[in-house]
Amino acid sequence: MADTKSVDAALWWDSFTLLLTELENSSLASGLPQNLVKKLKDNHPWLVDAVSRFKPPNEKSKEALNSKKLQIGSHQLTIQTHLKDKALKISSYLQLDEVQSYILAERSIKHSNVAVDSMAQEFLHVIVIQYYTERQYLLKCIRWILMQAIYIGPGSKEHVIREEAKKLFHDGLETKLISLFQDLLLFSYPEQMDVDLFTLWAEEALIEDNLVLDILFLAYYDSFCSCSGEKWKKLCNIYKGIISGHYNFKKLAITSEAWQLSYHAKVQLLLILIETLDLENLLQMVHDETPYRKGAASFSLIDVQEMDALVSTFNAFEMKEAGPLILAWAAFLYLLLTLPGKDENNDLMEIDHVGYVRQAFEAASFSYCLEILDCDILRDYDGPVSGYRSVLRTLLSAFIASYEVNIQEQAEDSNPILILDILCKIYRGEESLCIQFWDKESFIDGPIRCLLYNLGSEFPFQTVELVQLLSSLCEGTWPAECVYNFLDRSVGVSSLMEIGNEAVTDVSHIVEAQNLVQVPGIEGFFIPAGTRGHVLKVIGGSTALVRWEYATSGMFLLLLRLAQEVHFNGKEEVLLTLDLLSRLVSFNTAVCFELMSLSCSAHSHAVSLTNEQEKNVWVIEIICNLIKNPSLNSYGAALMSKGIKILGKMLICSPSSVAAIVLNANIFDMALQTTVFSGGNNALSSGSWLLSGKLAKMLLIDCEQNSNDCPLAISVLDFTIQLLEAGVENDCLLALIIFSLQYVLINHESWKYKMKHVRWKVTLKVLELMKKCNILKTYHGKMGEIIHDVLFSDSSIHKTLFQMACTTANALEKLHASRLFDPMEIEGLQLAISSVLDVLLIMLTKLSEEAASSFSAFQQAVLSCTTNSVPVAAAVISLISYFQDPAIQIVAARFISFLFKIAESIQPFSYGTTSFAPESNQVMDLRHSLSYILSEQSASNEDLFIATVNLLTSAVHHQPAFLIAIFTPEEMDDGQLIAIGDVKSEGSKKSGLMDALMDYIVRADNLIKSQPHILLGVLNFMTALWQGAPQYLNILESLRSSEKFWKYLSNAILKVAGSTTPLPVNLTEKDARNLANSYLCQSAILGIMSYELFLQKKLLLAESLVKDAAGSQGKEQDGAKTEKSKAPAFSDVKEIWSSWCKDSVLEKLMKSYTSGYNDDIYNSAKVAISLFFVHVMEKLVAGDSGSLSVSLQQKFHTMLAKLSIHPAFSELLYQYSQRGYSEGKKLKKLILSDLYYHLQGELEGRKVGTGPFKELSQYLVESNILETYQHNFNGDLCATTKNLYLFDLVRLQADIGLDVWDCSEWKASKEIAEIMLHWLQEANSFMLTSSSKLSALKALISILTVYHDDAPGRKSMGEEIPDQIIFTCIDNICQSLHATIEKVAPVLDVSEDILNFLAFQSELLLQLTRTVCKSLSFDVSLLVLKCSASGLKLFSELKLLSSRASVIMKILLTLLLLVLDSNCLNSHLGGTIDEKSGEGFSKISNAVLGLLPILCKCVTAPEHCMLSLSVTDLILRNFLMPETWLPVIQNHLQLQLLMLKLQDKTSSSIPIILKFLLTLSRVKGGAEMLYGSGFLSSLRVLFAECGEAFSRIHSENVGSLHEKFEMPGDIWGLGLAVVTAMVQSLEDSSSCTAIVDNVIPYFFQENAYLIFGSLNAPDLPSDHRDKKRPRPQRSWMSLANLKETEHTLMLMCELAKHWNSWTKAIDEADRQLRERCIHLLAFISRGTQRLGDLSNRSASLLCQPTLKEDFDSCLKPSYINSKHGWFAISPHCCVSKLKTTLVSTALTTHGQATKSTDLFPKTCFSDTVAVQIYRIACLLLKFLSLQAEGAVKRAEEVGFVDLAHFPELPMPEILHGLQDQAIAIVTELCEANKPRVSPQIQNLCYLLLHIIEMALQLELCVVQICGIRPVLGRVDDFSKEIKTLFGAMEEHAFLKASKKSLKQMVSFVYPRMLQSEGL
Repeated sequence: MADTKSVDAALWWDSFTLLLTELENSSLASGLPQNLVKKLKDNHPWLVDAVSRFKPPNEKSKEALNSKKLQIGSHQLTIQTHLKDKALKISSYLQLDEVQSYILAERSIKHSNVAVDSMAQEFLHVIVIQYYTERQYLLKCIRWILMQAIYIGPGSKEHVIREEAKKLFHDGLETKLISLFQDLLLFSYPEQMDVDLFTLWAEEALIEDNLVLDILFLAYYDSFCSCSGEKWKKLCNIYKGIISGHYNFKKLAITSEAWQLSYHAKVQLLLILIETLDLENLLQMVHDETPYRKGAASFSLIDVQEMDALVSTFNAFEMKEAGPLILAWAAFLYLLLTLPGKDENNDLMEIDHVGYVRQAFEAASFSYCLEILDCDILRDYDGPVSGYRSVLRTLLSAFIASYEVNIQEQAEDSNPILILDILCKIYRGEESLCIQFWDKESFIDGPIRCLLYNLGSEFPFQTVELVQLLSSLCEGTWPAECVYNFLDRSVGVSSLMEIGNEAVTDVSHIVEAQNLVQVPGIEGFFIPAGTRGHVLKVIGGSTALVRWEYATSGMFLLLLRLAQEVHFNGKEEVLLTLDLLSRLVSFNTAVCFELMSLSCSAHSHAVSLTNEQEKNVWVIEIICNLIKNPSLNSYGAALMSKGIKILGKMLICSPSSVAAIVLNANIFDMALQTTVFSGGNNALSSGSWLLSGKLAKMLLIDCEQNSNDCPLAISVLDFTIQLLEAGVENDCLLALIIFSLQYVLINHESWKYKMKHVRWKVTLKVLELMKKCNILKTYHGKMGEIIHDVLFSDSSIHKTLFQMACTTANALEKLHASRLFDPMEIEGLQLAISSVLDVLLIMLTKLSEEAASSFSAFQQAVLSCTTNSVPVAAAVISLISYFQDPAIQIVAARFISFLFKIAESIQPFSYGTTSFAPESNQVMDLRHSLSYILSEQSASNEDLFIATVNLLTSAVHHQPAFLIAIFTPEEMDDGQLIAIGDVKSEGSKKSGLMDALMDYIVRADNLIKSQPHILLGVLNFMTALWQGAPQYLNILESLRSSEKFWKYLSNAILKVAGSTTPLPVNLTEKDARNLANSYLCQSAILGIMSYELFLQKKLLLAESLVKDAAGSQGKEQDGAKTEKSKAPAFSDVKEIWSSWCKDSVLEKLMKSYTSGYNDDIYNSAKVAISLFFVHVMEKLVAGDSGSLSVSLQQKFHTMLAKLSIHPAFSELLYQYSQRGYSEGKKLKKLILSDLYYHLQGELEGRKVGTGPFKELSQYLVESNILETYQHNFNGDLCATTKNLYLFDLVRLQADIGLDVWDCSEWKASKEIAEIMLHWLQEANSFMLTSSSKLSALKALISILTVYHDDAPGRKSMGEEIPDQIIFTCIDNICQSLHATIEKVAPVLDVSEDILNFLAFQSELLLQLTRTVCKSLSFDVSLLVLKCSASGLKLFSELKLLSSRASVIMKILLTLLLLVLDSNCLNSHLGGTIDEKSGEGFSKISNAVLGLLPILCKCVTAPEHCMLSLSVTDLILRNFLMPETWLPVIQNHLQLQLLMLKLQDKTSSSIPIILKFLLTLSRVKGGAEMLYGSGFLSSLRVLFAECGEAFSRIHSENVGSLHEKFEMPGDIWGLGLAVVTAMVQSLEDSSSCTAIVDNVIPYFFQENAYLIFGSLNAPDLPSDHRDKKRPRPQRSWMSLANLKETEHTLMLMCELAKHWNSWTKAIDEADRQLRERCIHLLAFISRGTQRLGDLSNRSASLLCQPTLKEDFDSCLKPSYINSKHGWFAISPHCCVSKLKTTLVSTALTTHGQATKSTDLFPKTCFSDTVAVQIYRIACLLLKFLSLQAEGAVKRAEEVGFVDLAHFPELPMPEILHGLQDQAIAIVTELCEANKPRVSPQIQNLCYLLLHIIEMALQLELCVVQICGIRPVLGRVDDFSKEIKTLFGAMEEHAFLKASKKSLKQMVSFVYPRMLQSEGL
């Protein structure tokens, strides 16, 4: 066997199915795409040869199939054995080349669900169908080219389509088509073919016949080629052979469908023969009097004679199909003979053309023509039907021109009536032919126009024929206008008149009416006396039919006859008249308005009618009267149908007027227990309602007996829908709706239909009504609720819906395969299924919007497995694979998407519901279908693609099991061989679905610009996968590990970042959606990247924890695992992010997302709405409601009423009346007119001046008039746009009836409505794009947050964004934010959209500022401060603060706090400030000074109190001098409000308030404010509220309660600090004494246990002398406890200074306080010895972090770096078990990073604890010193030292321990920090030196008072230490003063030491 065999390249063909689809989907207006032009050029040889390129079998091709591969031109096929066998069998059946059979078999397998190894019969059916489909689509492509070329016209000579059409026939297509047609007629079927295949073959062959004849007809019709005499004779012979049975037509017509096809082929060929006679050209020649020899005739005279000889052989009596041809030949001959120069044609003169006519008449040729037009296949044919009718039109026109046709004289001859019927059927439904008829330049229709004018001359004497013809001639807008004008102006008045003995010589005789002449049939209508008239004809000798010279409207007369139905000649005339009116109002709205305006008043001079008669002549009431009581027969049903249709059209023109008349007329015979309309025409009655059974009977009669094109059921349903859309809320409408739902919907399937396809029309219409009821339910109040209850509670309705919805794809495929079902029936079923699913989807959506807490019966039925034989979900899922109808696939995908959602939400009620996990075979089918849709359908059917992707996205969110089943190929599927094109590939374990989706990611950079909605669907699916990453890690693995995936996503961002984004101004709806979708694509891409970063951090953290838990065992394995787990995605995303930063992409994105917001559009839209409303109200005041819907008209009246009672309107009424204007409606209209012009000026940019008009305009603008027309947008956008409300412009336009304004008196107002709609569209575009831009901004913030999230336990991203880039971004955002704030500032009513935009701008600014807070410059800080200040100022001035505005304020306050508290500013404040820094600091100080009043105002808001006080406190402490800020605080701060907040113990802001008050109290003026505002009283109340908590904090179980009551502990300490500061600030004032006298008893008597508890030393038990309040043990402490102790000691020291008050009030507690202080001091002094022994862990001091700040400082390095004293011990205190696992992990990781010898590393927190301990030691020494000083003063006063009352002082050993610690630490720090000392170390040195000095002072006091000798060796030790200390201090100038003071104190204690040591 050869490997590769080459065969003829001509055997290959590209699918013509796809080519035709592309052609039909192309737009001729914009020209064919170049790829399609190329395809036409490549396929030209196939098109020219038609189907002849499908070759018969041959041995060479058969031999070629034995090779492994087959080369066909540029195409290569891999031969598969099982397909080769099938191909050979196919070749024998179809007589087709073996290679082409193989191509066909392979394509059939690929595009169908039939397996290769399926049953042979089924396989053959598929192949036969595929083969003939290719042949037929090839012919259809040719037909499409010709039809489009005809449509384009000869004017476009260079058009590709027209040129291709010409080229086809230039290359010989005509000859090949004729030969092909002959071959088809002679072709015999293979003998081995069975019956089923023969039936299929016969029908397909006849279809080809039809297509070939269509092409030939089009070619001759538009003269792409001319038919010569020889060809005409050839075709004529073929036709003769067909009708005489010489060909196989009769054999092929074995089914009804085949018979219709064969019949149609005969008709086609007959019309081709008539068309090629070129009667049109002959008529032109007759009209122009052109001789035959000079005309453009196709036939020579010889040809004519030969053709006549052939025609003469036809026997019309034996072959009735020949009758029309004979008739056409007679007309051809007659016209030929009438041409000038006929005497030269003697041979033609001998031909008996009259004999031909006689023969045609006798053979009933006109009846056959009528039969042709009545044939179903011509009516429903997709070919050139209009052309075929045109041929018949030309034939009749030529016949009428040739022979006299008098329709009026019809007694003996029926042919004139048949001619009229034929003309009516020709023109009816063909707008192009009607347009030609009314075109006076059309000579072809001239004879028929003469016929019409003849009929019009006898109106109204003869009416039926005229009305019948006019009804057919009004197809289209302009023809309808022409018909109306003809009736209104061109039709005269004819009547019978007794002429007596007056001789009438001819019909032109003129007579004159001597008296009034009664016009018969129109009661009360007379021809005035003296009117002249022409006698048309004489009847019976003494009676003449006279056409009067009296001008009146024929339409008016027709309506009068209709109003007086009793005078009609019969039922036919009524129906024809109604049909005419129906068609007129349907095709031309202007005519509808004209009809409605007709009344008797316009013709009162001609008619003598009573008032009642004049009223009834009104056309609406005429129609109502006609149909109110119809007879129960087919006539009554038809009458009612026509009348209701007319009323429906008129309802559109004037909803309120027509609805009122119709509903009052009660045309549907509704029975009520109470009066229906007593409450108005648009209201529901309280009585019960019910339609009588008459309407149901009429519906049954109509469908069983009538076959018109307007069934009664359709008319009733249409009218019900129109009433519903008009906003009518009435019992009659409610009854109609319930009747339609509970009777028509449920029962219509069982009705007997005369025309079967009407059944599906009724189904679709009632489903449309259901859809409208669901959509409009919210706008119909009580009626809507009733309808809602019926829809969701009636199980019969549900059952009917489910019967259609549960049709599976397999069932539909079987219908298509069966020959027993009419294609129209199948099409109707498909449309019904699509509509039912749409209705069910809307119903489920409505239920979900109502957020019902229970599982409704309807939802249960939808999801139930037992409600139907096939569950709804299973059936609908199968429909996704039904490729015969993409519309069903789309709605099925949408339905299942929503079903997934509700199925998840009803899990508690899920018993017995459908499982969405399909079976294995269903999974395979569905997977293949979804793969095909995703890979093939995006270009041809975007809606299907998007619906499918949304289905997968919904499954990700709600049905993970379903998605995993679809995306996970099974083993049996993995090994399956799939033939694709010419390549055989083995199924990959990669999901084909994901590969298909990845194709769109690859093209993301192009799609994001060209088709962003396509890309968005794919990205939303990807985002959903990442959101549920734990469940879909296996699916995501291929994406996450792909470097190209991230590259493609990045390219899409780069594409939009590098281009200019248009502003959302003057965008079309499509452009706005594209722009919005583009932003949403960017949002999705950024979201995916942020999810990936977060996921990677989590995975890495998890790995780290697992590795740490594993310990030292298996370190090598862990290391290998770590390397393996490092996914490239992490580095890829990081590299992309870094490249964005370097290439300014990030900067561009931020600038794009944060700029361009223009809220002026939305405000202008509100003004435009108000402008329109004022204009309409002005018309309503004048009594003109136009075409406004009933509901909208009520809204206008309501607004008018509100506006009328507005004070400003009343003021204007008074002003205008004072100026002499008349009152009433005119005055109101005048005010509205002036208000309109004011609003118009504002819309154009001129503001309305202050006054009443300004108030009215503001009232209208703020009224949100069109609130009900704003709908929640839930399109294909992502979840961020769910709360986006857009204006529903479609419904608004429908409710104002804008489409009909051009035809009404409101035409001049249309511009105003269009202005409003323009601004509403602009607003929609603005809201759509801004919302999507916010989504992108939010995603950008998210990725920034994740990227810079260095929280404890999380891995850092490593490379940070350069500060300079962030500074640039901050600058851009600040400018944008400031611009937005300036736009908002003058607007009183701030929209939610602009607040959202501001919130995201602020959040992004906060995130960026937080990122670089350690390196903020003064300039950047100042910029952020000013921007934040402007925002705070704006929102602080708003009276009503929305929740979103509150969020913005919180962000801005946080931003202020962050900037002011940044490390950058702190470093400047703490260090040396140069000139530049000083200038920057000065600018910031000035900026924050202006902030203070705003912050004081923000303090009053509870939600902003904490932040505002924090910022204010920071400003007061660090940026301003007291003399600067104190006046501002005094003037703007509501201190009493803070006092009230202070008394609420539940308030979380109490600590913040106390900290602020502490800052305030440190200034004398502030302390006075506090004292004057009752701070001490408020503090007492607060402490009393927290008393129990304080007690429990200081109890024995403090360890277990510490966290719960941490806040009261802070409150206690801060409260003490504020009191201390107040005492310090008011030291010299009288208020100070009062405060001291007040607080000493309160703290040291009433709350002494709290004071003592604060002074407890760890592990030092209290003495239990106080039995009531035993002193607790402090088994552990926190930094907060230490600060509390500090605040207590500070208060004690400050109060002890006031010795008299202290000694007087302290009483016995004084001694206890000193003891506690000495114990605590001893602990500090000796604690280093006790805790220094690490083996004694039980004695360790436990000081662990409790607050977030503590935990953060645990992760920071030490800033003291000392190894002595408490600095050496405090790290031991900070390693106890922490409260959070995350921090524990972080600390452990930190510890592992240090050397192994340093088990307890020093941290910032440990240093802070040590410093706090020494601060306490210093205060303890200070308090004891104050006690000693007091005792000394008292001794000086009494003259002796009373040792019995001398205060207790610490032992020298305690003081020595403190001295040693301090000396060692200071010495170490001075030696270690010689070049430069940090401010923190300097302050610590000052503190420790002060401790040494005070310890020496107390030691001196103890030695002198108690006479204690120095400890042996102490002097020497101290001497060495102090010498070392002084030596270390030498190089530090900042210690010079401290050193001098210390030397002085040492000299007092050790007088000789300094001298002996040389110090």
